Amino acid sequence: MSNPFFGSSSPNEPAEETAKEKIFSGQPAIFILPTHLPMEKLHETENKLVRYGGILTYDITEASIILGKIGQKKRAALELRSRGVWTEDIPILGSAPSSTTSRPDQQPPAKRRKTDTAESAANSSIELVDLSTESESEEDGVRSRHDPAKHIVQSTKQPENTVVLLKLEWLEHSIAAGEALPWDSFVVYRGQKTARPPSATPAKSPSHRVTSAILQRAKEDAASQTIPDPSNHFYARRSREPPDGIGSQRQPPTLYRQTTSEHDEVLPLPPQPDWVRDHVLYACMRSAPLHPPNEDFISQLLKIRRIRELTLDEIGVRAYSTSIAAIAAYPYAIQRPSEIQSLPGCEAKIASLFAEFQQHGGCNHTDDDGNIAAANALETDPVLRVLDTFNRIWGVGAKTARDFYYRRGWRDLDDIVEHGWNSLSRVQQIGVKFFDEFQEGVSRHESEIIAEVIRRHANKIRPEADGKVQCIIVGGYRRGKQLSGDVDVILTHHDEDVTYSLIVDLVASLEEELYVTHTLSLHLTSSHREQQTLPFRGDETGKHFDTLDKALVVWQDPDFDAVKSTNPQDSSSRKKNTNPHRRVDIIISPWHTVGCAVLGWSGDTTFQRDLRRYVKKAHSWKFDSSGVRERTTGGQVLDLEHGGETWEERERLLMERLGIGWRPPQERCTR
Repeated sequence: MSNPFFGSSSPNEPAEETAKEKIFSGQPAIFILPTHLPMEKLHETENKLVRYGGILTYDITEASIILGKIGQKKRAALELRSRGVWTEDIPILGSAPSSTTSRPDQQPPAKRRKTDTAESAANSSIELVDLSTESESEEDGVRSRHDPAKHIVQSTKQPENTVVLLKLEWLEHSIAAGEALPWDSFVVYRGQKTARPPSATPAKSPSHRVTSAILQRAKEDAASQTIPDPSNHFYARRSREPPDGIGSQRQPPTLYRQTTSEHDEVLPLPPQPDWVRDHVLYACMRSAPLHPPNEDFISQLLKIRRIRELTLDEIGVRAYSTSIAAIAAYPYAIQRPSEIQSLPGCEAKIASLFAEFQQHGGCNHTDDDGNIAAANALETDPVLRVLDTFNRIWGVGAKTARDFYYRRGWRDLDDIVEHGWNSLSRVQQIGVKFFDEFQEGVSRHESEIIAEVIRRHANKIRPEADGKVQCIIVGGYRRGKQLSGDVDVILTHHDEDVTYSLIVDLVASLEEELYVTHTLSLHLTSSHREQQTLPFRGDETGKHFDTLDKALVVWQDPDFDAVKSTNPQDSSSRKKNTNPHRRVDIIISPWHTVGCAVLGWSGDTTFQRDLRRYVKKAHSWKFDSSGVRERTTGGQVLDLEHGGETWEERERLLMERLGIGWRPPQERCTR
């Protein structure tokens, strides 16, 4: 899916212009080095790369190509090392051997090193935000967030675990030439990635050892005999959060004491569900209701996960998501910490947090609120409060929110409007303009009204459909939520001629009748491949979970009661529409894979993530909302929906044939 930040190609653009946009489509993932680049130039360069089909990544470890304003091999190796990429020099063909390598014992002068570090830190918080409502990474790692349809083949063969730093001029010269030029004359440095040497790892201070001892005691105090698995990423992970201040620091769980009577009391525990006894790790294999028995404790964990998101701790986010999903599926009210450690994906830390929650009355409905100290920081810490507000702006991710706060010095929405309005993307401007309205949420009744209007317009512009274009409300609405952040609808019809490019005519019709006030992105990804399942590429970067035709729009009901002015001299005939603005995603699915589309847009994020992981692990298949392909037969398409007469039947058959079993959407609430 192309990113709304950089716009999308209009269906009326000339064919040569569309072809021109594919210049870098065959190149590996590219990282733009911010060193020596003003912020405006950096954004301009990133925009160009994406505009002409390149795979832009903000994670330097996944990049095979790095573009930068660097001219010396030694400096290039230092820049990589300062960002955690350790390499050994590979001599550039046609050049004299260089004695300069990127070995860890080589360091630039102290003054220069300090300057470079500060500059790279100032530029490290820029990010690209994808507005899709679905999770997009095939794996658990961080991936590029751009349209996979633009990156199907990589024409340039790059040896495994190597990285090349090219002069920034390669981008401009390639655009001018209309094709990606050979790297040879632009190579500054080529290196083989190596492991971080032990000598580069700082020794632990005495205070660190004391802290570790305290945390170890806290784990031992958890009332359980279960030994945590050291290979589990949650147990072994280390925070990657930089020391930005009090608001960004981790707060270890409060230690708790147990009395002798607590140990003597034996609480009868309910029988373990099958998925607990069998240690089923995948959230898609168990039922998680909208309102589980341990909802209050989950709400505390959600706050801690939110803090991890705002502090860019992606490993922590995934770990908490796994634990939350397991607790959400547990059908009994948890009585003691040892119960938690028996759940797949839950370790001693979660048990310790539950003990604190329990100590503060969280399970007994006492006067105390059961809050966990680490969760309270989301409301009490002033830095986190501001970051949370910025991150809730449509089109602003956690990295951009931190950039607003730390680099630009903004502290509220007024600062953004006053000091940075012109620097915002169109999506972000809309997000700020309608911030309060977007935070209200959309009721089920209003979602149904919006869906009916969309269905009516779809049938009007496709008379050959004979009124049989179906509109399915998915997302939070289908999971049973009373209020949803946006409205997600899927349109489908048995005749694929009806759904082909339907999104273009539909949005035009809705705009004409003033239902759609802003079209933020419009994608014809599926129509461009004749509505077939996304081609499989085993080593493709920038994987996307959703590649269907879609439009992200701002919606406002045009029917309202005009408030007439009491001023007789006011001759204005147009009154202000007082109806709230809503975010609406309109998705088009061909009938032959409508079950995949509905399943892909109905589950919570962890459910969808684990669904893809399970299908890959159990069957070596690739699943996304456009269909299912085999990984071992060159990407053969699998029809797992055949025999279904309705979209409900097709979704049910799909889930059963994937091996996860049927469960209604109200039981896919993994949070």
